[in-house]
Amino acid sequence: MLIGLTGSFIVFYREIDAALNPALYAPATPEQRVVLSEVIRAAAAADAAPISTILVPDRTWPVWVVIHAHETQRGHYPNRWTTMVDPSNGKVLGRRDYINAFALKVYRLHYTLLLYEWWGRELVGVAGFMLLGLTASGLFLWWPKPGRFWRSISIRRDVSLLRFVFDVHGAAGFWALLVLPGLAITGIGLVFPDVVRPIVGVLSQPTPDPSPRIAAPPPAGTPLLSPDAIMRRAEEAKPGRAVAMLSPPGETRNTWRVQFRADGADPAVRARGAIWLDPWSGAVLHDRTSDAMSLGDRYVAEQLWLHNGATFGLSGRLLVFAAGIAPLVLFVSGAIMWLKKRPRRIRAS
Repeated sequence: MLIGLTGSFIVFYREIDAALNPALYAPATPEQRVVLSEVIRAAAAADAAPISTILVPDRTWPVWVVIHAHETQRGHYPNRWTTMVDPSNGKVLGRRDYINAFALKVYRLHYTLLLYEWWGRELVGVAGFMLLGLTASGLFLWWPKPGRFWRSISIRRDVSLLRFVFDVHGAAGFWALLVLPGLAITGIGLVFPDVVRPIVGVLSQPTPDPSPRIAAPPPAGTPLLSPDAIMRRAEEAKPGRAVAMLSPPGETRNTWRVQFRADGADPAVRARGAIWLDPWSGAVLHDRTSDAMSLGDRYVAEQLWLHNGATFGLSGRLLVFAAGIAPLVLFVSGAIMWLKKRPRRIRAS
């Protein structure tokens, strides 16, 4: 129930976060006048910690969101802070503790049960396997006799409370069955990618997600391309796609990682594929966008958007939102049925 309800919440967590913090997402004007280098300078002046990711403005978060990586104790959840920069004038709209903001904390509750240091993410993955088992056993118990299919998925009126609850349980279980197994499978894949890759590989072999590094960088003193030049090279490399996120070179990777989504796509799909660029020449070192990936790679890359329904637009997100409430309905109706069916002497005691 907890994972389901928090999952329903985070389907729209960005919209909820923007509604709860309007001052952070209110640019002075809708014009996009500020270039990337100005955004980085403004964010660095507000927070000296290294920049790990830069989110480009979109319809939901219409400001630059710069994520800073603060020092984190080993084994603890990464300590991230964000700086919001107005795209019309380059002013800092605010800073905050990213992982402890309300909407993001609910996100962590769904993903790790707030037990990151205690195998919380793995526990959520195990819950995905349990959900698969529950859907299979529920389908077996529900399977109707010939000629009673529609009756078994409908809710009748003018019946006893127990029969009404039974109908609710059966109908909710059947319709949720159309979505819950997919949510369980994609959730397992997000937590345990090494379990899913061999299965996907039966149809199309996926390749490991790389983090390309230039083994022999140019001689010391060779100038780096500016962030604006990197942005231009990325846009030239993938015309017809919008840059969604950028990750500057860091300690473990000396290349730029640029993620894209289709022009005009729902901003709920944060990114679809990425390229890695040489920070000195701007050359594309690795292409992992849809036109360069195998079918297996595309599935692995799309798992998150399948999991939250964003792949299918607003209708898909609404469907996942409803499916997240289904475990609560099934638990309450199942508990009532179990209590009513117990022997009277046990109920009396």
